[in-house]
Amino acid sequence: MTCIPLKDINQGSYKTKICARLTRLSEFILDDKPEQIQRLDFVLLDVEGHAIEAQVPQQHISRFLPRLKEGTVYFVEFFQVVPCRTNYRAVSHTYMIKFTCHTRVTEFNAAPPTFPKYAYTLASFDTLRTRIDYTADMSGLKKAIRHLYISDGRESIEVVLWSRQATEFPAEKIIELSKEKPIILLLLGIIAKSREGQLKIQGSMSCQYHINPAIPEAAALINKFTGFPHQVTWTGAATSSSSDIMTTSVTELAKLTNPHELYGNIYQVNVVLRTISPNQPWWYLGCILCRKRVFPEGETYRCPKCSGNKAEPMYRIVFIAADPDNFLEDNAPTIEITFFGNMGQELTGIPVLQLAAISEGNNVSIPSEITRLYSHKYTLAISVPFSSMQRENVSYQVKNIITTAGPAITTKTIYPATSGTGQQQTKPTQDTTRHLPVAETTKLDSNMEEGKVATPLPSPQRLQMETSSPTMKQTTSSDDDLAFSTEAGTSGTKTKRNVRRKLGD
Repeated sequence: MTCIPLKDINQGSYKTKICARLTRLSEFILDDKPEQIQRLDFVLLDVEGHAIEAQVPQQHISRFLPRLKEGTVYFVEFFQVVPCRTNYRAVSHTYMIKFTCHTRVTEFNAAPPTFPKYAYTLASFDTLRTRIDYTADMSGLKKAIRHLYISDGRESIEVVLWSRQATEFPAEKIIELSKEKPIILLLLGIIAKSREGQLKIQGSMSCQYHINPAIPEAAALINKFTGFPHQVTWTGAATSSSSDIMTTSVTELAKLTNPHELYGNIYQVNVVLRTISPNQPWWYLGCILCRKRVFPEGETYRCPKCSGNKAEPMYRIVFIAADPDNFLEDNAPTIEITFFGNMGQELTGIPVLQLAAISEGNNVSIPSEITRLYSHKYTLAISVPFSSMQRENVSYQVKNIITTAGPAITTKTIYPATSGTGQQQTKPTQDTTRHLPVAETTKLDSNMEEGKVATPLPSPQRLQMETSSPTMKQTTSSDDDLAFSTEAGTSGTKTKRNVRRKLGD
């Protein structure tokens, strides 16, 4: 594999290989926990003199600390790429690298003598004076930007998305979908601007976008523009896409153990839902603005991403699935798949607020409305979420329920299985002869990243979590990027932080 320059690193670089010198290695600790290293921070420098900040998360420190030596040149592959921190950045790169349990580090003993040793940018005294109280970095703040052009049928205006909203915008998917039907964009959390007398929209920190949302206004616009030219096109150079759906099987996916090699791919697979993944809550308390998991703060909640304080239950149903032709075998290969948000509602046919109310707020005990789906067959479009790179085992997220074929009729009792192993546990879950059938349906591409319900169901009384103290039982689970991602520097701790310098040998 050919190494790429650090300047070309972006969020699509999860399968790339780099050659870089490790510099500025330090251990990040907290004053109240001096004995515990929170993470390793360092800067990687390539042969062209380009630099990028890198981290080893706490859970992987024991794996990498003995192998990393300041000043040494390494080949590094299979790493996570995330947006850079917004404060006190070591270098001006837009992104930073995070090591995972799958990261490979190999020392390069034949580095040329001209390989740079220091990552720096010279600044004069006058330049430093202009940076007093400036906390971004020493070279200016750079942000990813995406420009969109939308129309209401009368005029077109420009929409500017920043940072993560820009880098995660599913442009290629929207272009493909627009070949079939008009694309309606619902923008939330926007700021109206004027430039040279022209209206312009800019995304805020809490900006969200929804593609063809299930609302009356969107349906009216789709009907209005059906029959007219509506294909979305690029105004600049298109980026490469690896999002073509690949048809495969659970047996084949169970053989793949490196999420870096899977991330960015979409797989179509026929599955039977064997059981719920052990010790996983089936809903979480999420921010109603950005859907991230919220945390108690006083008598309300706080979202670590958008600082919102309004939350409600959201689906996060984690199933163990097998191939339809061997799902009854005790050692059948299995994979873990998660139905998030509206995908969970489309699966169960019940709004999460209603089911959470029926369950009296218990998100650990699995209700019969979910267990009845054991042994049901589906055709799904699935992918590896960004957060799966930090896990030992690969986990998949459902992007679309393509078809629902109902239960596989059998009298055999299915046992819980561990993802990817097919090993049975000691206690049975539920006899499949009691499962209720689900009518066969065929789904077109649902609400892109989020999915939607084909026929909106009536909502019960909302279980708002705005000002009252937390009453619903909540269990912290793994950090799927839809509900549990956290950015560098968003920790709620208010203790003073300290950086202890680790010198090379």
